[in-house]
Amino acid sequence: MEGILIMKNNTIGIILLMICFVPVSLMGGQIKKDLAQNNLQMLVDGDKMQVPLEESLDKIEEKFDVNILFRPHQVRGKYVSKRNAFSDSLALELEALLGPLNMTFERVNSKNFIIYDKIEPVLEEAVQEVVTGEITDAESGETLPGVNVLVKGTKAGTSTDSDGTFELTVESLQDTLVFSFVGYQTQEVPIDGQVKIDITMEPQAVTGEEVVVTAFGIERERRQIEYSTQAVDGEDIESVGNSNVVNSLQGKVSGLNVKLTSGEPGASHRITIRSSNSLLGDNEPLYIVDGVPVTGGTRITDLNPSDIKSVNVLKGPGGAALYGLRASQGVIVIETKKGNGTQEPSITFKMNHNFDRISKMPEVQKTYMQGSGGEFDPYSSIAWGPRISDMGTYINQLGEEEVAAAYDNPRDFFQTGGTQNLNLSFSDGFGKGNYIISVGRTAQNGIIPSSGMERNDIRVAGSYDLFDNFNISPSLKYIRNHTYGVPRGPSSDYWGPINAPSSYNLKDKPIHEPGNPYKQINFRGQHDNIYWMIENNSKSNRTARVLGNLNLSYSPIDWLNINYIFGIDNYVNNNKTIFEKGSGPGRTDPPSGGQVINSIGERREINSNFHININKDLSQDLNLSLMFGNEIYDMRENGSSVNGTTLEIGGFHNISNTTEQTTNEYENQQRIVGFFGELVFSWKDAFYLNATGRNDIVSNMPSGNRSFFYPSLGTSIVFTDILSISEEILTYGKLRASIAEVGQPGPLHATEIVLNSGGAVGGFTWPYAGYNAFTQSSAINSSNLETENTQTFEIGTELRFLNNRIGLDYTYYVSNTDGQIYRVPIPLSTGFSSELRNAGKINSKGHEITLNLKPIQSSDFLWDFTTNFSTFSNKVVSLAEGINQLELGSSWRSVIVAETGKEFPQLRGTAFARDPDSGEIVVDNDTGIPLRTPEQVLLGSINPDFEMSFISDFTYKDITFSAQVDWRYGGLLNSTYNRLTRLYGTLVTTVDRESDYTIPGMKGYYEGGELMVEGENDIVIQKDQSYHTALFNIDEADVYEATFVKLREIKLSYQLKNEWLQNFSVESASIYIMGRNIWQSDKVPQFDPEMYNATEGSEYLAYPQIKSAGVGVSINF
Repeated sequence: MEGILIMKNNTIGIILLMICFVPVSLMGGQIKKDLAQNNLQMLVDGDKMQVPLEESLDKIEEKFDVNILFRPHQVRGKYVSKRNAFSDSLALELEALLGPLNMTFERVNSKNFIIYDKIEPVLEEAVQEVVTGEITDAESGETLPGVNVLVKGTKAGTSTDSDGTFELTVESLQDTLVFSFVGYQTQEVPIDGQVKIDITMEPQAVTGEEVVVTAFGIERERRQIEYSTQAVDGEDIESVGNSNVVNSLQGKVSGLNVKLTSGEPGASHRITIRSSNSLLGDNEPLYIVDGVPVTGGTRITDLNPSDIKSVNVLKGPGGAALYGLRASQGVIVIETKKGNGTQEPSITFKMNHNFDRISKMPEVQKTYMQGSGGEFDPYSSIAWGPRISDMGTYINQLGEEEVAAAYDNPRDFFQTGGTQNLNLSFSDGFGKGNYIISVGRTAQNGIIPSSGMERNDIRVAGSYDLFDNFNISPSLKYIRNHTYGVPRGPSSDYWGPINAPSSYNLKDKPIHEPGNPYKQINFRGQHDNIYWMIENNSKSNRTARVLGNLNLSYSPIDWLNINYIFGIDNYVNNNKTIFEKGSGPGRTDPPSGGQVINSIGERREINSNFHININKDLSQDLNLSLMFGNEIYDMRENGSSVNGTTLEIGGFHNISNTTEQTTNEYENQQRIVGFFGELVFSWKDAFYLNATGRNDIVSNMPSGNRSFFYPSLGTSIVFTDILSISEEILTYGKLRASIAEVGQPGPLHATEIVLNSGGAVGGFTWPYAGYNAFTQSSAINSSNLETENTQTFEIGTELRFLNNRIGLDYTYYVSNTDGQIYRVPIPLSTGFSSELRNAGKINSKGHEITLNLKPIQSSDFLWDFTTNFSTFSNKVVSLAEGINQLELGSSWRSVIVAETGKEFPQLRGTAFARDPDSGEIVVDNDTGIPLRTPEQVLLGSINPDFEMSFISDFTYKDITFSAQVDWRYGGLLNSTYNRLTRLYGTLVTTVDRESDYTIPGMKGYYEGGELMVEGENDIVIQKDQSYHTALFNIDEADVYEATFVKLREIKLSYQLKNEWLQNFSVESASIYIMGRNIWQSDKVPQFDPEMYNATEGSEYLAYPQIKSAGVGVSINF
């Protein structure tokens, strides 16, 4: 890595970085001047540092979002020292402010505080007066229950009842009442001697001031952001008891594609933002937790959903450019919950339990026996035998007489699983800070016996003011995760109960021969008996993970902030897989003698980020925001495995009990050093211009080509603040546009020459005869390898109508990813067969829409509705010279490919022969069975035409009902389950096998490789064994539209009344019932269209998806 810190000569990069850094030098004198003036004022001119007490209280109210109540005479004529920095503790602020004035404070509730003189009692005896009134919505005229009514300057208060009326005792009819309610503008109304006060409350208008967490944990107002972003609240993440954070994001963000490979506990997932734009590279986004990048992939499921405050998706490179090379596919920013800002402890307990079932139970045919060609065979693995009703009794494979009957093997096998989540958190504030401690446990039993997952975690986080303008915020999380189940082997024996003939009682038959537990009994000899597997084979994956970060923040003056964030992510995997002696009869993998595999791996990521933020008003209308800094990322991972085969003693699963062992070891390292800057100009808080630049130096690229620069430029215009538009109609309007570039490096250790161990010429392998050796790889890596670069342009708008009753966000984007990295064939005369190089270009474009509605908003009833819509198109513009098609993955017979000029990715395989004129299927003119194409052809794109979700929340008084429906339209899926169950005749799709049938279409034949069409088909056939065997060889026969509509989430909750809880010191409590994936409609026979393997668009006997229903409770103390 000798060249890792050598900056590549990049003229554009240097110029843009200078643009970001020049304002720092220009402002350096101003910084010193302001610091000197501050110090001089504090030391010399104390009188000028005095500000009215009421002004300081106003600032504290704004900072902590609370109400501080007082009487006018208590603050009149009182001054306090001006403070340039504030604590994160409300109690500390009030104590520091009021103590020198011999005053104190008292908490009324979580939002209201009262101050008073220490020498005065809290309440004074006075003549009592009663004021009543009614409060209504200014737009609808409906009464408003639950409105807070307080006497200004006191802690006396009440709230309106279900009819929107209130009654309040006051000390004087000259007091002022303060009316406040969530979603409405706070009002202060003088009593002026009245005993009845009726008011109307105006809804709060959206002005784009809501805060969004962006790069490095920095909070910005939404109006300032020039790229597309969408947030999900933490309550929505955990709403239906999903233990997987990634699952909970499905359908909640437009443009975010979340797919789980299966319903197996701890299953991997595939998540992309705006589809895949890298042919063979990483298409997953970067995950940021509390400002620190963490390991994504399957490990993101280690996070506890109950710890999450919010998830913000930065969709395009414009939002990710500051993170550099690791963020080429977008960023998902996760913010965790923090401690209280007050000195009031809070305890939250949450518990829920879900019952899990297979999402779509395959329906077996219960008409036909084991056998072939209509003849019974007790040793057959297929169900093309005689009718069960005609069989009577028969001699089974055990030599026993048995009455022919039908059994539902899938229904007997797949059990009701369960998922239980327990979470307890304690948060509090103290003198100079706050903290939170949370513990969680998740236990899941899978729908397949002996499969499950256990996760235990503890998290401690806090914030502490070392002094007035210096804050330290540490966080530490420890996770232990254990997933376990049955290893699948090379052919996935999960399908055993689905594929078993219904005449074979798989559940109740003996699983091994008497006296020999390692000699299996099964309905077929080439696969393991699934019940034997459950009893004897196992896999276990144990992970211990530590996530920690430390955030230091220093603000010497009000417009300057210095931050340092240090983060570490370290985990250790310990895995063990056992195939018992006797596993895999008839196959070599796993060997019939048994197998034990032990593996251990460790990965450590360290992230160091230092940045300076400057926010300065250059004039009354013009503001400058500047950030610049440095980030260092260091990753190291290593691991080893031992594979032992042929167990000497059955049941003893120690590697020493195997006769042959092979070992493997790996080590990877990567370091990225980045320098970045961001410059934002704002004019009248309505027009924003943003420019960023980042230069990354990466270790795993060729030594002379390791430095890369990525810029972005964007603008945001809040036009409703500039133009004269009625707020009643268009409350808020914003236009935004951005252009950005970001790249992705090649694979780790992209050195020019690679050495391999293992195979050698001559048919033998190393080690051999006690000697070991390495051979040169047939592949070489280019010394000129560069990053895959994605350039993206996006435009969009954000509109809010009718005081936020209607909200519309729209984005259109176009991106081009050039310099695709993959292996390209080269002449063998070079001594190699392929070279890893940059070649190829992908073009992507798409639309994203989010629509928010409040169709009903009254005193008793509220309906919130959200729909997310996204559609995209990926096209292969070019590949390497001389290459028209690139294979990306395969699943048995069909393959996933990228082809020049076509949508990407495409499904490729054999298809029905079709009449070139009419497009109709052509059958064989002798048999009436469909003909197939002699070569593989493109069958279509696996990408959906569009994806939509519909989310509704209905609240009636204390009852809330929520539902989410997801709709995916289009895209293809190759189903191996359907292919094999038709071949074996086991499911209901093959039960109609004796009726006469004529396939609509044409008839013909092949002659010399050319299809000859004779005319319309009139041949009568039966859909019998020969028919389904012929279809087995046609890939298109088992390719289906992956269209579906799913009731993704549903929840009914009830908020217990406060008067019921007061005697138990409970602040709030709710109970609820919930469900996930409990209903669906789709076009894939018998199986879930969301079930697929690592290769998207193709399912190969995967662990089935699940649906869930359960109950839960949440209690706050």
